[in-house]
Amino acid sequence: MQQTRRSTCRQLAHGLMAGLIATFAGLPAFAADFPTKPVTLVVPFAAGGGLDVTARIIAERLKDELGQPVVILNRPGAGSSVGARVVASAPADGHTLFFTSGSAYAFVNQLVPNMELKLQDFAPVAAVASNPAVIVASTKVPVKTLAELAGYANPADISFCSTGAGGLNHLQLEMFRNVVKTRTGKNYGVVHVPYNGLAPALTGIRDGSVQACMLPYTALVKNLNGKDLRVLAVQSKARLPWLPDVPTTGQQGYPEMDGNDSFINIAAPKGTPEAVIARLEGALQKTMADATVRKKLEELEVQSLFMGSRETQKWLEDEVRKFTTIIRDAGLTTK
Repeated sequence: MQQTRRSTCRQLAHGLMAGLIATFAGLPAFAADFPTKPVTLVVPFAAGGGLDVTARIIAERLKDELGQPVVILNRPGAGSSVGARVVASAPADGHTLFFTSGSAYAFVNQLVPNMELKLQDFAPVAAVASNPAVIVASTKVPVKTLAELAGYANPADISFCSTGAGGLNHLQLEMFRNVVKTRTGKNYGVVHVPYNGLAPALTGIRDGSVQACMLPYTALVKNLNGKDLRVLAVQSKARLPWLPDVPTTGQQGYPEMDGNDSFINIAAPKGTPEAVIARLEGALQKTMADATVRKKLEELEVQSLFMGSRETQKWLEDEVRKFTTIIRDAGLTTK
C-alpha cells in the first residue's frame, strides 16, 4: 500500500513538472530576464542634432535601469523610414528600439515608393519629451513675420528646407502651403529641400543654400537666432518659455498650424511581448523621473515628459489620421 502511494505521488509530481515545463515552454525565455544583451536605440537622423543628443542623455541613464548598455545607432534618410525599417525588421525581443521625434514613421508608407511600413508594424513603448516645431528664415531674407514670408515677392525663389522628405517637418510645410493657398487663392510655389536631419539643415541655412525652414526646436536653433536665422513662429498653442518674444502661428493669424508639437517617442517591433514592453515602459518612466536627466534636457531646452504605451499609441493614431489628409490634399501619396 505504501509503495503504491509513493508510486502515485511520483506520477503526480512528474505530471505536475511536465505541465509546468509545457506551460513555460510556450513563453519566450527573454520575457523573464530581459534584457540579456545591449539595447540599441535607432535614431533616424544624423548624429549631432537635437534628437541624437537627447537620445544619448536618456540612454546613459536607461542603462542603469535595464542593467545593460544602451547604444545609439544613427540611420538617417527618407523621412525617418530608413531607421524605421531597421527596427521593424529586427527581432521582436525588445533589444532594438526606435527613438524618433514625431509620427512620420507611422504613415511613411503613403510617401515613399515600395515602403509598406505602417503603425501596426510597431509596438509603442512610451513618449519621453515634447519637441515643438518652429518656422525660421535666414537673416538674409527680408521677412520678420509669417505674413511677410507668405507674401514674399518671388516665392519660387525661396528654398524651404525640412529635416527629411516625407518627414513631419515636410508635412508641416505642406500644411503651410495649403493655408497660404486658401488665403490668397494662389499656389505657394516654394522649393522644398530635404535634409537628413537637423544638423545638415542648419548648415544649409547658414551657408545660404536655403532661405527658410520648418524645423524642430532645439538649443541649436536658439543659439543661431539673430545670427544666421530668425525664428518667425512657434507651431504651438502657447509661446515657448525659451522664446517668449516669438509669437505662435495662431497669434499671427494661422491657427491651422497650431498644435504641431510632436513627441519624442520610442517603439519596438510588432510582436514584442507585453512583458518586455512593460519592462521598458517602467524603466523609461524611472529614467524620465531622474532629476539629472531632466536637468540635462532642460539645458538643451527639451521639454521632458512621460506618456505610457497606451497614451502614445492613441497619439500616434490621431497623428496618422491628421497627416493622411494632408498627404492626400498635397498629392504626395504614392498609392
